[in-house]
Order: sequence, then structure tokens, then C-alpha cells
Amino acid sequence: MLELNKLTRQVDGMAEALADQRARQRKGIVDARELLEQHDQVTDELREKIELAQRVDESWRGADPLDDRLNARFQVPDQSRPATLVASDGSQIYPDTHAIALYYVTNVGTIVLRQGSGDAPVVATAPILRMAEDDPLEEQDQDRVDADEVNLKRDLREVEALAELARRERTELGGDMERMVVALADGPLLPWMPQRLTDPEQSRRVKQFTAPLADMRASYAVPVGYVDRPRSANVLRLLHLAGLPQEAITKERLREGSFKGLSDAGLFRDLLPGQRTTLFAATSEINENFRSQGQRIYFCYMNVATEPEEKQSCVVRIETPQWIAATPDRLEAALAAVWSDCRLLRYPYLLTRAHELALVTRQEKDSLEQMLRTSMMRWEMQVEESSKATTKRSVGGR
Repeated sequence: MLELNKLTRQVDGMAEALADQRARQRKGIVDARELLEQHDQVTDELREKIELAQRVDESWRGADPLDDRLNARFQVPDQSRPATLVASDGSQIYPDTHAIALYYVTNVGTIVLRQGSGDAPVVATAPILRMAEDDPLEEQDQDRVDADEVNLKRDLREVEALAELARRERTELGGDMERMVVALADGPLLPWMPQRLTDPEQSRRVKQFTAPLADMRASYAVPVGYVDRPRSANVLRLLHLAGLPQEAITKERLREGSFKGLSDAGLFRDLLPGQRTTLFAATSEINENFRSQGQRIYFCYMNVATEPEEKQSCVVRIETPQWIAATPDRLEAALAAVWSDCRLLRYPYLLTRAHELALVTRQEKDSLEQMLRTSMMRWEMQVEESSKATTKRSVGGR
């Protein structure tokens, strides 16, 4: 039971702290924008600083600019030709040691929208149920699948689904390469990987995630990772680096940062009326591994709001592979199609529908467990959950 009356003073204290925090953040953004103007030109000196930062701190997660200006902005064009958009999203049931069996579920929802065809969107779901330990159907790096592993499997299934849809749509077009096919992912294209992975395990994972990107390249599709409310600070770390003398670039100085608590989205919040930033690549180890497979991931920030006022600003992070970053015309056409799909909700309609399709509700989970319970009993197995789970359900359904 949460007795809200006991939190009144804490709520007021938090609101006051948030107000102070916002004031400090506004000042930090002003300082960051001054640095952005001072170091707008990507000079040889700045590139040397980036290389030095990566040498002194291999975990430094800054930004490597693709072009010669940090402050370059590009108008997102109106969509001129219809495109085919495919999108995927995933959901999961994590393994629960208190349940009747140790299992997990990944469910992927997909949608295809063929703009201008008059056809209704094509939707589908693909649920997979697996044992969370000693599963002969799954290759595992550990004895038991945990939440991190489930997340990786879900993310991989999402990008594999995009590659399959893109290949299928291009085939339906008879190999016609003129029509744009945009493969839209909910979230970044770079997966988060647990630090516990060994180098060989991480290498295998990287190949798993880059293979679908290579498939989409073969299908002449444009992969786009769409990150709503991004909290990344790669560009801010780059600005902090730009303001340091070369002799002051140490691991300690890089990690202390000047803009803690701020995000790149705040930096660009009211600077992008209907525009996007230049392209950057995150200087992370995982991105370097993607680069070794020809799939380095670049990102930019884009304002998908239709109103020019600052209060209406909606800055999102867009990610795409290097082979799309190197073809500005295809990138701009893909962004125009994505922005068009955002007009109704300020968020892609396709990703909203994919989420609805993928979502596993509590009621659906309970029904699945009842199915599993019945099937186990047919095999004359003893079926029981932990006393903790039984007690929690009886006192409040938690």
C-alpha cells in the first residue's frame, strides 16, 4: 500500500529540486551552444582530439562528425513520392523462477504500409516460447537465460523481421529499385550488450545483428532506428572535448564532463525547425565492431514537430548505417517518409501499431500459463508455483 499523504513533503521537495535542476540545465545548454558556435568547423585539430580521446579512454562515448561542420542543419523535405514502410517492435515475458516453469517469450509485431496503393496495412505477429535453461532448440552462452539475454533475442528478432519484410516487399515490386522501402525500428540500431560477454561472444552477436543490415542493403532498403525522447549526450561530450587543450585530454578530464545531466536533444531543442542536424557516429566499442562488418551506425537529431514554436519541438534521434549516410538523397527521401508518418501523432503511426501488435498483456500471460499448466498435467507432471508467487497473488494480484 502506498500512503500518498506520507509523500506530500517529499513530492514538494522533489518539485523544488527539479526546478533547481532545470535552471542549471538551461545555463548548461547556453554554455554548450557557445561551444557549438566556437568549434563549428571540424578542423584537423578537432579530429586529432577525437583520436586522442579514444586512445586515452577506450570507453569514451563521444561523437565523430561525418561532415566538416558541427552546426550544419538540413531542411527535411516534404515527401514527394509514395514509399513502402515496414516496421517492427517486440515485447517479452521474462523468465520467472517463481512461475510453474522457467520459460520466456518473445513476441514481434510487424506492419507494412504501401503508400499510395489504397491497400490496408498488412500486420502480423510472431510469438516464440522457449525454455530458459537447458533448451535443445536454442544456442546459449550460459546455463540460464536472464532478462538481458531475452532483450538481446527480442532485439535481434526485430531487426531480422525488418530484413525479411524488406526482402519480401522488394520481391513483390519485381525487383523495381525506384520505389523507396524504409525499414523502421523502434529504438536504436546499435544493440546494448552486457559487459559480461567475452570477446568471442560479442563478436558472434555483432555478426548476428549486422547480417540483417547487410540483407537490407541487398534489398535496397533504408534501415532507420527511431529513438523517441533520446537521452544520449555524444555531441555534448564532443563539445566538452573540443573545449579542452590537447595536453589536458586525460581519462579523468574526459569523464568529469562539463554537461552532466544534459542531453543532445536539449542542445538542439529549438534549433531545428523542420530540420535535422548533421550526421555523427558514436565512438563506442560496439560501433567499432559494427564498423568492422561495414555497418558503422551514424545518427542525427531531427525535429518531427509540425509547429515552429519551441514549446512544440519534438526532437528525436535517427540512426542509419554508413552506406545510407553516404547517400544523402536516399537518406533525405527516407526521412521525409518517416516525418510524413509522424504527422498525426508526432510519432510514427507504424511504430504505434507495431507496439500494439507486439504487446503481451497481463491477461495474455495468465492465459498462456494456464495453457502451459494444462499441457504439463497431460504429461503427468507436477505443476506448482512458488509459495511467494501464490501468496502475492492471493493478497493483491501482484
